[in-house]
Order: sequence, then structure tokens, then C-alpha cells
Amino acid sequence: MEKTRITIVAVTCIALFFLSNYLFRYLIGFTGLLASLVIAALIAVYMSFSVARTLERLPMPEERSRALWIYGGFLGALFVAFGAWMFLDAGMDAVTLATLFVHYLPYPALAHALLSDKAVGMFLKQDRPGG
Repeated sequence: MEKTRITIVAVTCIALFFLSNYLFRYLIGFTGLLASLVIAALIAVYMSFSVARTLERLPMPEERSRALWIYGGFLGALFVAFGAWMFLDAGMDAVTLATLFVHYLPYPALAHALLSDKAVGMFLKQDRPGG
């Protein structure tokens, strides 16, 4: 059952990637590397919060790994496809490839950082004595 819940959280984060990029980049006009960092941070916080609330405990290593592989793997495949399209359209040089990689890297890196036990633990309900 937890596999399904983790998969749903990861797929929700992928959908959030598309929606937030559309909102920030096209509707608001906030672009560039800073936009990628902000969007990646917001999605990572959402992923950490969702995992904590869904499992109501710290994720086991295989659950954390599953979420990161689904999320990071799908986004990686998407960025590779975009890079291939750019290569076929106008060619690809080292600067373009590095720019594409720098825009991709914050998404799995921040998700990994915010799925740590300490970060997920902040979103877990704490038993308070006398309350």
C-alpha cells in the first residue's frame, strides 16, 4: 500500500512541475535559473510534506528511493528529450548542454535533500505532553 502512496506523491510532483513551470514562466513571466530554483524548492517542500502526511512516519530508504527515482527519472527523461529536440532543431554546444543540466539538477537535488529524515520529521505530527 505504501508503494502506491509514494507513487501517487511522485506523480503529483511531476504534475506540479508542469503546472508550476507554466504558471511561473508563461503566465507570470518569471524565467531563468532563479525560477528553476524556486519551483524546485516549492515542489521539494510539497514532496516532503506529502510523504510525511501520507505515511505518518519517516520514510524507509526504499520508499525514499522510489519517490526520487520516479520523480527524478521522469524529469531526467523529459530534459533529455528536450535536449534531443534542441539538438535536432539548432544543434547543441557545451554551453547549451550545461545550461540544460543546471536547470534540471535542482529538481532531484532539492527533493533528495528535503526527503531526509530531519526535513520530513518537521512535518510529522508531534505528540505534545499535556496537550
